[in-house]
Amino acid sequence: MLVAQISDIHVRPDLSSLQTLERAIGWLRTFRPDALVVTGDLVDDGWRHGYRLVAESLRSLDCPVHLLPGNGDDLQLMRSELAAVAPWISATGPMHFRAAVDGLTLLGVDVTVADESYGDVLPHLPWLISALADVTTPALLFMHQPPFRIGIEVLDQVGCRNGTALLSTLETTHSLPLAILCGHVHRPAFGRLGTIPVQTCGSLCPPNPLLLEGRADLPVIDAPSFLVHEVSDGRLVSHVVSVPVSRGA
Repeated sequence: MLVAQISDIHVRPDLSSLQTLERAIGWLRTFRPDALVVTGDLVDDGWRHGYRLVAESLRSLDCPVHLLPGNGDDLQLMRSELAAVAPWISATGPMHFRAAVDGLTLLGVDVTVADESYGDVLPHLPWLISALADVTTPALLFMHQPPFRIGIEVLDQVGCRNGTALLSTLETTHSLPLAILCGHVHRPAFGRLGTIPVQTCGSLCPPNPLLLEGRADLPVIDAPSFLVHEVSDGRLVSHVVSVPVSRGA
């Protein structure tokens, strides 16, 4: 079972990130994952046509697509322009998703907070515990912001709050998710929430510098990237796929 994850496209009128998305989608069309999850921040500045361009690109894939909003998305525009591409649990309210694909459960929790840049998982824990109640297969849990501090202060200020409550809730379930898979950070990062692995996906827009513990703001040498998750025999292995920047980008 192969699940691709793309995050933080940040499409804008200069179309550079859209070109990177199209290269990633072209690769995925040949690779043929069983599902694709996009973990937020699709478009910058509420650009309606940008959502339409992303929708057009995603429609070219021959697999189920699932979408979460990020703290930079316009949720109303995203819902109106992408509802035909990827369904959510309900037509209004939080844009959660739940799907079963070939013996694997995919769960997406929309942690966005209206008119704020930070996320908060606390209001959505009742839905999550209900969604997990009858799950008997291995599960992957997707969010936009990771539920803990990652060490880049400017990102942690707009991170996801109440990660401890999320862990307490998950520990009451009969089976923990194989991993919590996030975006937001614009670079791959790996950690744990309790015993649950947490991973962040690279971005399709330029990656963020590694601003850790007051170190210098060094030039970014990372390529845009996304993740491919392989689940086999109840175990997860995740692979980083880099997307070369085109000569004209």
